Amino acid sequence: MNKLKTLDAVWSAQLALPQGNQKWRWAAKIAHLGDGTLVFGGLALVYWRGWQFNRPSLQNAVFAVLLSIIAVALVVIIIKYTLRRERPRDPSGFVTIQYDKYSFPSGHSARMASLAVAVLFFNPPLGIALSVAAVMIAAARVLVGVHYLSDVLVGLLLGAVMAVLVNAGLEMFY
Repeated sequence: MNKLKTLDAVWSAQLALPQGNQKWRWAAKIAHLGDGTLVFGGLALVYWRGWQFNRPSLQNAVFAVLLSIIAVALVVIIIKYTLRRERPRDPSGFVTIQYDKYSFPSGHSARMASLAVAVLFFNPPLGIALSVAAVMIAAARVLVGVHYLSDVLVGLLLGAVMAVLVNAGLEMFY
């Protein structure tokens, strides 16, 4: 296990960009696309449009996606505060608000994977586009140095699995 942790740290350090240079700033912008305010704000907008145009199927889809994201968030929080893995870099140059100090698993990666896979059940082309975005955001989190490679890989896996489980559970009720 120690050998894997060492490899993870070495590979992650090799992938991390020098803080503040132009490529790092671009990666930071991409990494922030997975922020909760953007995701939840976007879902609220889609829900409102479904209500505005009387499209209950759209509202149901948003509910299912939101349930997947909340479920994976709970799992991520439990794992983070159980394992308490420190981040590879201090995130203070990357964020302006209080940030959780633990890195494993990546909440951004889990949230975006959950969003993408949950959307796949309702709108496959959009789900594929969101899957690409999820991978880009996960990679950007490593590039800016706030996550190890294993953090984002496990986050992506957890998010995808949780979306499938939530969708399967919801299908039992419909």
